[in-house]
This record gives sequence, C-alpha cells and structure tokens, in this order.
Amino acid sequence: MKKNNEKQQVAEIMNRLYQRHLTNCMSGNVSLKNDDGHIFITPSQIDKNSITKKQIIELDSEGNYLAAKQGVHNSKTLKASIETRMHLLIYQQRSDIKAIIHAHPLNATAWACSKQELTNNLCTDAIYYIGNIVRIPYSLMGSEMLAKNVSQYLVESNAALLNNHGVVTIGTNLFQAYYRMELIEYLAELHNKVLQIGSPLLLDNDIINQILNNTH
Repeated sequence: MKKNNEKQQVAEIMNRLYQRHLTNCMSGNVSLKNDDGHIFITPSQIDKNSITKKQIIELDSEGNYLAAKQGVHNSKTLKASIETRMHLLIYQQRSDIKAIIHAHPLNATAWACSKQELTNNLCTDAIYYIGNIVRIPYSLMGSEMLAKNVSQYLVESNAALLNNHGVVTIGTNLFQAYYRMELIEYLAELHNKVLQIGSPLLLDNDIINQILNNTH
C-alpha cells in the first residue's frame, strides 16, 4: 500500500538522523505530506533509532488523526510529535513543500546557541542546495509561537537555525530535506575548522548570487 511506503520513508529518515548523529534518541521529528494532503509524522517520546513504519502517525491537513488507533508501542497509543503544529503551519505557508525535518545536530545547534551568524558563504554545495539560512528567535518547544515563527521565517528559505534549540530543513521530498540537514551540519563543522585555521576564504556576493540564480 502507498501509505505503508510513505510511513516507511518517514521511519527510515528518522532512524538515519539518529544513526548519523544529527539528533539524539528522544528528540527531533520528521514529516511527509502526500498528494492527498495527508501528513505522516513521527510520534512523540519514543526512541528515534527504533521507530518503525507501524508507529508513524497519519494526520489530515488540520492535524486530525486519520485512524481511530494510531501507531502503538508497548500497548499504548502513540501521540504525534510535540512540534506537529509547526509542521502543519509550514505546509500551509509553503504549498511546494512535501517534507520537513527538525533535528539537533551538534555543530549546527552550537551555532544556534551562539550570537555568531552561520553564514552560507564558504562552499558551493551548501549554497547550491540550501541557499539562505535564517535564524529564528527563541520560543518554547511545542509552543504556538514557535510554530508561527518557524513557518513565517521559512516562507522564503529552506533552512533555519532555531535559537538555543536546533535546526529545521524543508524540501520537495524527504531526501532533499534530509540532505539539507546533513549539509547544515557539515557547514557548521566546516566553519569551526576554518576559524581554527584562521583567515577564512569567503565567496563574495557576486559568486553567491550566480550560484543562487542558477539553482533557485
């Protein structure tokens, strides 16, 4: 069944995030929206490394559960991610987006906890696949304010650092959203190493604009 395939994709990406050290075992969330507008999202409070397709929650575009009994773990019905509202609002703001990832990669989150800006001006790949990285003011996790802020800031961007919290990436498919998350962590670590070496060689705005104009 198509739904099983969509649930499998979400579960596999969540497992991969944990295995690649892009989030910890109890944090982060992944969602996928299908052509019918149904949203498949990871559950709350469960080991991210062991999530299976049977535990992925299916919602309508308003966040209503589409089955009387959703994913089950230890005989208890699971609840959708605490950040479900954030995912719903992003999909409402960006009709072109079909996948959302929220995670806590160490290096990128360190930049989110710093006053220094993680500028995307070091390497072509990050500029090509991510574009502008926005920074979002702090709001409590799971709050309506966080959901509103993230959805509004991502209207014209595909990636965001959440102050003192983590990272959100979006894409037209799950792999694109995942790759952007991986690239942000790579960029953050690259910045750290370049700063240790000193004298960073930055791409100028003309080059960056040429890259963006050819890809976005």
